[in-house]
Amino acid sequence: MTIPMQKALLPALISSALMISGCGSDSDSSNTPSGGNLTSGIITGFGSVYVNGIRFDTDSSSFDVDDDSSASQDDLRVGMLVQVDGSINPDGVSGTATSIFYDNEVEGPVSNIDISDPANIIITILGRDITVTADTQFDNDDNDLDMTLIAVGDLLEVSGYRTDSGIIATHIELQSDDFIADLTEVEIKGEIEVGSLGADSFTIDGLAIQFDGSTELEDIPSGSLSEGLYVEVKGTLNAAGDLLSASEIEAEDDGLEDDADEVYLAGVIYGYDSVAQTFMLQGVSVDASQAPELEPSNLVLANELEVKVEGSLVNGVLIADEIELHGRKIEVDATITDISANPADANDITLSFSLFGGSNNISVRVNQQTDMEDDVGALVPFNPSDLAIGDYVKLEAYDDGSGVINATELDRKASESVELQGPISGYDEVLQTVTMFGQTFDLSNAEYEGANDLTIDAATFYAALANGALVELVDEDPADGVIDKAELED
Repeated sequence: MTIPMQKALLPALISSALMISGCGSDSDSSNTPSGGNLTSGIITGFGSVYVNGIRFDTDSSSFDVDDDSSASQDDLRVGMLVQVDGSINPDGVSGTATSIFYDNEVEGPVSNIDISDPANIIITILGRDITVTADTQFDNDDNDLDMTLIAVGDLLEVSGYRTDSGIIATHIELQSDDFIADLTEVEIKGEIEVGSLGADSFTIDGLAIQFDGSTELEDIPSGSLSEGLYVEVKGTLNAAGDLLSASEIEAEDDGLEDDADEVYLAGVIYGYDSVAQTFMLQGVSVDASQAPELEPSNLVLANELEVKVEGSLVNGVLIADEIELHGRKIEVDATITDISANPADANDITLSFSLFGGSNNISVRVNQQTDMEDDVGALVPFNPSDLAIGDYVKLEAYDDGSGVINATELDRKASESVELQGPISGYDEVLQTVTMFGQTFDLSNAEYEGANDLTIDAATFYAALANGALVELVDEDPADGVIDKAELED
């Protein structure tokens, strides 16, 4: 079964993150605090702001969103990659944010859409390839955007993980304004390519950038552009889409440079060297050669795997002490069997589900940031407090990194089959079981399907598994509690 590109999703997978404790940056960029705690990662939930599995209290926070210093928390969305300056409590899962900063990776018109792989659609913006997956969050004024509504020429703002081949989008916003060549402002970030810098031009990922005496330069070391410098460029794009006339060029941080004793960084592995045991994560070089603790213990490192790394930063290299498999998107279609409400907020609740013969074995948090629709009672507005035990719901959610599953979308519907989709943390081909969210599920009565929806045998199914693989389990007769189908997902 192919996962649909739904509106308003997360990172879940998951959460690309970085925390530096007690250390500043050598960069002149105003976005980097001079000390204290810095957390940079994907927003996975609200009710305050969740980043890196840490719930940040934002009552006294300032917000800067797309260079708007008067912004508020209401301008943030699940899936945005943000920087949080503040403090983290000794429990490691709560803290206080003094400021939150967001800036997109690229903004411009779509020039190409490649749907040859429906699970990894590639859109091209300003010459940069953007991978759109089932985990990509979509956002527009009507909150009804998905990949099927995006067309060549649409003006998009993208946030996400940087890799050596482009960007894996975690949040895409369709801009309300139409793109007009030589008039609409566009933005791109990247390194000034070696050999490309001339008196009035350079390239970023093959896109020609033109500048002159009217171009504003910000935080440029010694006031002069140099090859290899990581910059953000704003300006206008010509009709051919191959020349950006820069109105502003600003130097920005690329990776980490200062030493730090405690660093938490998560993202998608690229540039993996299996001999040297090194890889790149969000522009940071990671050294995994010092026998770090792996979670799960049989984790096999590879490109395109999403992980969270804990360690120390030495001369710009993160020396890994621990590497943990990190988030994938979660789906639950089931009947609510218990509800626990936050005493301080009736619309901040935890739903429990009894799946596949278990008792309240899966719990999901729902609050006012969850996009909710009621196909049963047609309630408008439809709030978390309107849910009741016995309601059948279809929801999409993400693990916020601390073990809490946060729903980003919920639909109340007439009762159907029970379904659970998520990343597995273990499996046993002999016993025909998979482990997901700390629960081990029996698949001995299940029909197996591949990612192409075709039936496969058990041996083929288990041969394709690895910890972190996305699997969907289906009980077509919820009364018997037996899993009828297990399906590989892209």
